Amino acid sequence: RGPNAYLSRLKANVTNKRLLKLVESTQEKFAIKALLNKITTHLVNKYVPTRLASLQWISMMLAKKPDTMFKHLPKLFPSLLDTLSDPDDKVVRLDLKVLARICVNKEHFDVVLNNLVNRFKCDRKLLETRGSLIVRQLSVLLDGESIYRAFASILLKEVDLEFASLMVQTLNLILLTSSELFELRGLLKRSLTSKQSSELFIQIYQAWAHNAVSTFSLCLLARVYELASALVTHMAETEVTVGFLMQVDKLVQLIESPIFIQLRLQLLEPRRYPFLLKSLYGLLMLLPQSSAFACLKNRLDSISTLGILTADQASSSLLALGGSSSSSK
Repeated sequence: RGPNAYLSRLKANVTNKRLLKLVESTQEKFAIKALLNKITTHLVNKYVPTRLASLQWISMMLAKKPDTMFKHLPKLFPSLLDTLSDPDDKVVRLDLKVLARICVNKEHFDVVLNNLVNRFKCDRKLLETRGSLIVRQLSVLLDGESIYRAFASILLKEVDLEFASLMVQTLNLILLTSSELFELRGLLKRSLTSKQSSELFIQIYQAWAHNAVSTFSLCLLARVYELASALVTHMAETEVTVGFLMQVDKLVQLIESPIFIQLRLQLLEPRRYPFLLKSLYGLLMLLPQSSAFACLKNRLDSISTLGILTADQASSSLLALGGSSSSSK
């Protein structure tokens, strides 16, 4: 803890960087297995710089000797997945970069995502505390569309329906709120006009069916309002739980956020988007008297007022037209 300890750590850091560059640049063979075994033991070291250095070594070896390193993945995976629970964000982010480097290979991409979902399934706390960071960072490091397509394929086969519903709820919230997934949201908004977007929507929709509110919000995002309207009727036939109402409450808050600004503008055209209006009124009918009910009702009431004003203007125009016709006679 004193000056000597600080100097020792500083010297160790300099030495480590020199060794890393030396091994990275060497053309000589070296014992990867033995080195990897030693490095992975330091992933649980109490010092953050040591854990970071271990991940830097693994990343370097993956870049230098990918084929050899891939042979050791069965032993390496558990350590990398355990590191996702590290209390330090910098360690988790670097760990995700290592996993992303592994995912460059399509075969290993599927293995990483399957292992990640299984880890979330076994460790719900990890999903709750780190799920958002993990999904957002992987979407940046790889590709949001590929990540969500892979998650959808995995969850479609999930037999633990409670976990599948929770996972879909988590992924849906990330999709709707994260700046990292802006492009993916843009793709989904073209679901009715683009073949690629339509296929993406269908694939995600099938997995999202594990959670009714998430499916409904996906339809709103993709502007598939007729399907959203049908889903409201379906939701009315299912048991309304506290968890369900909490999800609807959150959705109402999101409808008032910038993500759905285009949807709110489309409410100004009820004749063009009749199923949007029907969907939101249906959602309103599902809600008990609450702050979410009042918020959504206020939004819809403003549209009703617009409709009355439009009708009055149309009537005035007709009367004026009738008056002009009479006077011309």
